[in-house]
Amino acid sequence: MSQFVGAAPLSVEVSSSRAPFDATDADLIIHTSDHAKFAVHKIFLTVASPLLKRLLLSGSSSPCPPFEGLVLTLDGDHAVIKLEEDAQTTERVLQYCYPFSNPVLSSLNDVQAVLEMMRKFGMKGLMNKVKGSLVQQAFLDDQPLRVFAIAYRYGLEDEARIAAKYTVRQPFFTPYVEELEHIPASVYHRLLQYHRKCSIATCSLTADFSWFPSFASRWVWFQCDDCVHHPLSWPLSDGKIYEVNAWFIEFMERARNVLRERPCGKVVADPFLIAECLEAASGCVTCRPAAFLDLSVFVGEHFAVEIDRAIDTVELDIPF
Repeated sequence: MSQFVGAAPLSVEVSSSRAPFDATDADLIIHTSDHAKFAVHKIFLTVASPLLKRLLLSGSSSPCPPFEGLVLTLDGDHAVIKLEEDAQTTERVLQYCYPFSNPVLSSLNDVQAVLEMMRKFGMKGLMNKVKGSLVQQAFLDDQPLRVFAIAYRYGLEDEARIAAKYTVRQPFFTPYVEELEHIPASVYHRLLQYHRKCSIATCSLTADFSWFPSFASRWVWFQCDDCVHHPLSWPLSDGKIYEVNAWFIEFMERARNVLRERPCGKVVADPFLIAECLEAASGCVTCRPAAFLDLSVFVGEHFAVEIDRAIDTVELDIPF
């Protein structure tokens, strides 16, 4: 429990911290778990944290809610706080408290440590400043499930929804991440349901060509009469029914297989997926000169875009 006790004089020399946390006119000294010291001004902490405000300005020995492991002592005109957090996390949180530029958080561990310390001290306003660091593009691309779990844990709804869309870019069952320990199993189950719904929505595009643009009939797989056609014919948005080259339907079937596992526009633009299709088309004298350009336009400007649009229509049914 928190304590506020008289103590033998302590040295307020702060040689381990950098400006501005080495101020000689500071009225609060913060000691971290790894023995660093920060000389700070109470005013910045009281503005950032209503809980610390009550603790530091009211003179109460029992802040509400109490902070486990937080010890306050007096050293002359200075209050001294001993924290459970380490120096790196403490310094970053203090940088957010002061009216200077925010620190760079280069890993999800750093972001999570800062958010946890802010949550502990009730710094909700500052947590809103950190949330942008959580959805850095590199984190979303490489570790979207961790980003989602962290965002949900700290009540960052917009960031959780952004991360959820990136989770579908990875296989349905991804390796375990420890952040899942901090969210309900029901939330993870609903995230998996979202992944499945996205798969269904995107796979449907591979069997229904009514979403194709109005000029789609000019693409070579509809125009060529020299290739083997697929047994079925497909209606387009112009209301007409067209025969389709078998190699294009094979491409769409392969696309459906990858979309089941990773429903996102990025996967259908995989060069290896396209290369198999182009190899089949290269055997036709009519398709060979046009297939690469037509397929590039189809995938890059239409198919991938329509996939991402279909994902946008899927609801993430998770309560926040």
